[in-house]
Amino acid sequence: MAQSGAAFGEGEELKLIEDTAARIASDYDDDYWQRVNHDQEEPAEFWQDCADAGFLGATVPEEYGGEGMGLQELTAIVRTLEEYGAMGAGMLFVVTPVFGAITLSKNGSEAQKEEYLPKLANGEMNFCMALTEPGAGHNTPNLDTTAEEDGDGFVINGSKQWISGVGRADKMLLVARTTPREDVERRTEGITLFLADPDSPGVEYRELNTGIPAPERQFEINFDDYRLDSDAIIGERGKGLYQLFETVNPERLVGAAGVVGAGKCALNRAIDYAKEREVFDAPIGSHQAIQHPIADKWSRLEAAELMLKKAAWEVDAENRDAGAAANMTKLRASEAGYDACDFAVQVHGGNGLSEDYFVVDLWKQARLSRIAPGSSEMMRNYIGESVLGLPRSY
Repeated sequence: MAQSGAAFGEGEELKLIEDTAARIASDYDDDYWQRVNHDQEEPAEFWQDCADAGFLGATVPEEYGGEGMGLQELTAIVRTLEEYGAMGAGMLFVVTPVFGAITLSKNGSEAQKEEYLPKLANGEMNFCMALTEPGAGHNTPNLDTTAEEDGDGFVINGSKQWISGVGRADKMLLVARTTPREDVERRTEGITLFLADPDSPGVEYRELNTGIPAPERQFEINFDDYRLDSDAIIGERGKGLYQLFETVNPERLVGAAGVVGAGKCALNRAIDYAKEREVFDAPIGSHQAIQHPIADKWSRLEAAELMLKKAAWEVDAENRDAGAAANMTKLRASEAGYDACDFAVQVHGGNGLSEDYFVVDLWKQARLSRIAPGSSEMMRNYIGESVLGLPRSY
């Protein structure tokens, strides 16, 4: 179980987890992550190390081969891996331990749990989630992908866009509408979660061209009369959007953990550079124009990390305010992480744009975090409406 107590569950066990994550990340240098993020080299050795350490099964119940821990531990793992240079670990953990393990642990049938959770925990299986659509974006209830009942199964038609990791996924969390919008009382009803296979007949996908170095590529998927049996449903038919919240909050917090770690990684590199780089007969780190912004951005990362620990604790405690905590944490972490990475590039000057110094890759990753998972604007919408009670703005 997740740890409990004061300081949001911090203790010796969590320190051991962080030390293990730091050791694993330190075994892989910048050249390794350049090959993974730019040349599409499979991060197999790193991923297996994470599996062997129990990281991939951190939130999987022990009876299915996992560690039976919580989001406090999972976010600590991701934050530490990123802080010690495992750039893109956050995305890797979102698409498999979150979309796969957390979704099935929370809402999967007993048969689904028995078949897939052990494979997710030991690194044998990779996952992805097909949610976002060209015409819906963040307006998930407006999705157009349909699952029409046909005999003892369903026929899926529609398209998805900006789907991470399809090319290496063994299974897919597919979100589709099983009841037309006009036939439900609330537009959030009638959506169902399915366990799908991206390499089945009726499923076609193609890679999208992006400028973001990452271990998980982005894809567009088309479903053309793709057939699924009724036992492919995850959870309760028609209630998928409500069940998805149990995946979305962890997704946002793991994303927040990744960008906090990336921000600290970038600032640590900026600090080292500022100690060594001399201009006008003094290290540039001795100048307040460099030193004060670094101190300011580090303190903001520390504040975001504290919010992250509190939010993860609330999710583990199944607190009713966990959604508010997750959205506020994602907003603050994305902004703090981006500002840290942006200034790290500035400290390096022209060298900051060289891939040899790695900070430009961290900057691109942090910029993405302000868009996904969940844009900063949608985080603000949630805070305004659900936390502060302001009128709906969209």
